[in-house]
Amino acid sequence: MNLLIKFALAGLGGLLALASPAQAQTQCLKGRELVNTLINSVNAIPGNPNETKALAIIYWKRATYQVFDEPEIMFQISRCTYPAGSCGMKADYSGTRFNKLIDYKNALTSYKNGSVSVEPRQPIDAPFPDDSMLEWAEGVLGCTTSEPAPAAPQQAAPDPKWVGYDAAREAGGDQFYQWWRKNFEMRRTADSFELCRKFGSASYECSLVAEWTYLNSGRNPYTGGTSQTFNGTYSDQDRGYNAGYEGTVPKPAYRPPTSNEPRCYDQGDGTERCFYD
Repeated sequence: MNLLIKFALAGLGGLLALASPAQAQTQCLKGRELVNTLINSVNAIPGNPNETKALAIIYWKRATYQVFDEPEIMFQISRCTYPAGSCGMKADYSGTRFNKLIDYKNALTSYKNGSVSVEPRQPIDAPFPDDSMLEWAEGVLGCTTSEPAPAAPQQAAPDPKWVGYDAAREAGGDQFYQWWRKNFEMRRTADSFELCRKFGSASYECSLVAEWTYLNSGRNPYTGGTSQTFNGTYSDQDRGYNAGYEGTVPKPAYRPPTSNEPRCYDQGDGTERCFYD
């Protein structure tokens, strides 16, 4: 019975392990933090040779051509040849970027020792380690050099005040009227001019926004300019279908009546005073 229980628990543990979500891999070190960690690893006693070589490979990946000017790091990377197949490289690494890096290191050593008189050129086709080396280094350090995908920009929540505004402005008619009677405002004066152009300056839609447009821009929405002044009044009493353009009717000039009859006024004391045109 105990054996069955242990077997069942072991099986359950395996299922939970399979069901557990994989944790995101951490980013490999960069910059000064990487350099300091690599220096400490090189100087550590007894140290961890694989970790040191892995850090040197990550440095090569990060610093690219600058690795050529770091003799100690070049030495750590060159140790990947012993034994053959180390650092993720196959026994035959001829033609690889790693091989070109080692050839340059050896030629540079010969030049500095005076064995050759011509300084070797840096290999321009070895800017970073071979893929197999990088995968090996990431595995040793438990990190990744791949940059995380940029987070999608968060969309700002729409302003409740303008929900349905664009659809109403596009549709016109009763849909725009229902929106207008609740807000009595356009988002931009340019929208009101566009509304008048779309539905016509004599349209009901244009008449709704005419007064607001003039008050906010000083321009007549019917003409698009200021040549014809808009003389509407903003009424708080009636904002239904009659709201909008309430232009005034010009009054005729006053002209007194012409007559030969006297105009007499009672003075209150029993007498009258009369006037003639």
